[in-house]
Amino acid sequence: MSDAAAVRIRPAATVVLLRDGADGLEVWLQQRATTLAFAAGMYAFPGGAVDPDDSQTAVPNELALQHAQVWLDGDSALAAAHLAAAARETFEESGVRLDLTTLVPWARWLTPPGESRRFDARFYIAPCPAKQAPRPLTGEVASGDWFVLRRAVEAYGAGSLPMWPPTISTLLELVPFDDVASATLAAPERIEVVAG
Repeated sequence: MSDAAAVRIRPAATVVLLRDGADGLEVWLQQRATTLAFAAGMYAFPGGAVDPDDSQTAVPNELALQHAQVWLDGDSALAAAHLAAAARETFEESGVRLDLTTLVPWARWLTPPGESRRFDARFYIAPCPAKQAPRPLTGEVASGDWFVLRRAVEAYGAGSLPMWPPTISTLLELVPFDDVASATLAAPERIEVVAG
């Protein structure tokens, strides 16, 4: 078995925090610390690996079953662990407490072979709760800010906002929407895994 094939694929969860802004839909992006082994210096959404404790978090069974159907694996326990990880990671990295029912499945990305770390990451969109202001809270996050979504895409195109393919692809999918409500209504009912 090659070293590339031996890299364990870890389940992960990522949250695309959104809010309505005066100039259009806004997204919270965090710049990862340049000292990190994976995606150093890249702009990304709050998120990370699913921890064993996430499976112990109380998640309503009906919600877990709904999500399991969207992710096409039918595994409600795994869906519940991803939901718990998404909320936990968002709180740990940005201080934002999310209601699990506001997490909307959006995409699923699998890190391709050849990377030193591989993740099977489920992406959710969620409105940033009123009166909560995200801020960088861990050493993994160098900075964070709200970006008008279309301007973030333009900055990426100009080379001033480096992102991995899953991040920019998600932003490009969200560009057509004027507000959080319209993006939420457009969420897919079934999500296939994308390698990239």
